[in-house]
Amino acid sequence: MLIAEWFSTMIIGNCLYCKKEFRKREQKYKFCSLSCSSNYNKNGLRYVTLPSYNNDLAEFVGICLGDGCVSKYQISITLNSHADKDYIPYVASLIKKLFPEPSLSIVERKDNATDIKINSSIVANFLRDMGVIPNKKIVPLWVYSSIPFRQACVRGLFDTEGSISFKRYKGKNGIVFYKQLNFRNTDVKFMKLVRDVLFEIGLKPTMTLKRSLYISNQKSLNTCLEKIGFSNPKLIHKSTILQPEVHSE
Repeated sequence: MLIAEWFSTMIIGNCLYCKKEFRKREQKYKFCSLSCSSNYNKNGLRYVTLPSYNNDLAEFVGICLGDGCVSKYQISITLNSHADKDYIPYVASLIKKLFPEPSLSIVERKDNATDIKINSSIVANFLRDMGVIPNKKIVPLWVYSSIPFRQACVRGLFDTEGSISFKRYKGKNGIVFYKQLNFRNTDVKFMKLVRDVLFEIGLKPTMTLKRSLYISNQKSLNTCLEKIGFSNPKLIHKSTILQPEVHSE
C-alpha cells in the first residue's frame, strides 16, 4: 500500500533532452538522468543571449569570413601564434562581449597557430543562418545595410587577411620605397565588398588577376586608417611606422 501511494505521488513527464517518458518526484524536474541534463546544457544550449546587428558583430563576421570555421557545435578562429599574438586577446574579448555565456577556449597548436573556440551550437547556428558556413561563406545581407556595418566587416577582413609591407622601385634618384596595404582572397564576393568600401571612402584600389587588391602611398593608408581602422596591432604598427631611408646606388 505504501508503494502504491508513493507511485501515485510521482509525476509523469518527458525528458527535455532524450524525450523519453519518465517519472519525476517534482514538477521542476526536466531530465530523466544526470547524463541527459549534462548533454542538454553543454554547447551553450541554454542561456545564450544573441546580439542584435551592430558594428561589433559586423567586425566579428569579417573575422569569421577571413579566418573562421563554423561547425555544428563550435566556431573556431585560427590565427598565427606569433604574428597575431597581440590580436588574439582582442578577438577573445570581442567574442565575450558579443556572446558572454558560452565557454571560450584558446588552444595553441604545434604548427604556430592558435585556435579561439566558441563552444555553442546556438551561436554556430546563428552564424550559419547568416551564411557563414564552411566552403561557401557569404557576406550576410544585413552587413550591406549600412556604411558602418560594411566598414566594420571590412576591418575584420583586413585584420585577418590583410597585410602591410614596404615595396620599392628604382627611380631616377635611386631606390624608392613606398608602403602598400594588400588584401588577398579567392572569394570574389569578399574582394568586391572590400573594393566597394574603399571606393566609398574615396580611395581607388588596384585589383590584380591573382585575386588581390592593394592601395599604395601613406596618404591613402592614413585615409583607410581613419575611416575603417584596424584592430590588429601588427597592422596598426606597420601603418604608422616611418618608411625606410631611400638609398642611392
